[in-house]
Amino acid sequence: MAVDFRGHPLFQGGGFNSPTRFEADVYDCEVWGQIPSDIEGTLYRMQCDFAYPPPKNEWPTGFNGDGHVSTFRFANGSVDFKSRYVKTERLMTERKARKRLWGVYRNPYTDDPSVANIDRGAANTHIYWHGGKMLCLKEDSLPYFIDPHSLETLGRWDFHGKWKATSMSAHPKIDPLTGQMIAYGYQAKGILSKDIAVYTINTDGHIVKEVWLQSPYLGIIHDIAITQKHILIPVIARTTSLERLKSGEPMWDWDGKLPTMVGVLPRDGEAKDVRWFKGPARNTLHFLNATDDGNKITMELPVSDEERSPSQIKRWTFNLNSKNDAFGEEVISTSNGVLARMDDRYLSLPYRYGYVGNNDTSKPYDTAAGGNRAGRVTNTYRRFDLKNPGFDKESVFFAGPAHSLQESMFVPRKGGKEEGDGYVMGVASNYAEMLSELHIVDAKKMEQGAVAVVKLPFRLRGGTHVNWYSADELAAQEAATV
Repeated sequence: MAVDFRGHPLFQGGGFNSPTRFEADVYDCEVWGQIPSDIEGTLYRMQCDFAYPPPKNEWPTGFNGDGHVSTFRFANGSVDFKSRYVKTERLMTERKARKRLWGVYRNPYTDDPSVANIDRGAANTHIYWHGGKMLCLKEDSLPYFIDPHSLETLGRWDFHGKWKATSMSAHPKIDPLTGQMIAYGYQAKGILSKDIAVYTINTDGHIVKEVWLQSPYLGIIHDIAITQKHILIPVIARTTSLERLKSGEPMWDWDGKLPTMVGVLPRDGEAKDVRWFKGPARNTLHFLNATDDGNKITMELPVSDEERSPSQIKRWTFNLNSKNDAFGEEVISTSNGVLARMDDRYLSLPYRYGYVGNNDTSKPYDTAAGGNRAGRVTNTYRRFDLKNPGFDKESVFFAGPAHSLQESMFVPRKGGKEEGDGYVMGVASNYAEMLSELHIVDAKKMEQGAVAVVKLPFRLRGGTHVNWYSADELAAQEAATV
């Protein structure tokens, strides 16, 4: 049967949300402006693409597509683009059958019976370079790894056979001081289990510590945060059940009656040392940073008070000396984006700046070009300052009246040491031209606009996450792990 995406609820209206379904190489991309000479490395970007139409009741997030990696590689003032699918067992099985075989998001009860013993992993959420492996991650399975240059798929990765959990989240954290990766899996003994497995992995890619925990309830654990002393494990009020899966629905459903639970695990501790803090139901998936402050821990994150209320940047505070297991909460910025980034060289450490997308309704919007998307576009990147907070004090980059920005990435200036000395990069959907662009902004001069815009001759779907690795970082790990 021929492939036909028409009439599918996920792809209504076509445009940027439609599957792209191609791989590409663009050498020496067109650039408006000038690529700064102190940018040398590669921006890696993951998107969920769809080789075949999913079931009509698919989770509206669209996170059940096939992993598709793209890169913008910078050297000597030029940039090359490359994109490749992650050739998972799942994708290649569907290609052979020429049809969709996997059901809705994280629900094996909706799969075709012929794939019951085949890995469901789509490797479609995030991409990390560690231990000489470029890992493509999705939270319900183990990662695949790809060649960091050609992007060709090399296979699955189980950390030399030592990763015992059945899954690995797409959001590990890398300690900038030690180079260790703190990673975890949840539903770690199989679907619907409450088991959490937390791993510490050294710079050579070998597991050096493993801790198994029980989640307070069966909720989503999409991300974690780390400090120099602790690992924070938030359990969010998006839950599931065997009954829900057998009814044919995607895994998750919001339950505002459940609390937000945050486990605080000492990095040198064991399961008996975890302490669970409790707060009201909050809708959040991604966390910016956390730091130790004496006997307190603070964590900044984008969070909504209800399932669909506007997001804000908040600070959660955990008092380890208190007998009260409630955590504190305060607003840091009213920026409404849900994906915040920072200078990753300061992850787990005291820091000052965060970068987040925002829908600024005070900015002009071209309805003729962009259609009725004014309430959903991300038209600005904002830099908020933890030492000098206030929405009116934040630095702002406006992408344009017919643009919507994807997740930003802070890129340190080559040779720069100071926090925030570098660039903010992000892919933008240009609705007027129906093409994608990469905008590069001086992080200290965001109001001045993009210093360069990399123009692609086609559109990309909305991405999930991005990461930056300098040419030196890639070369050093490759040499160390040969």
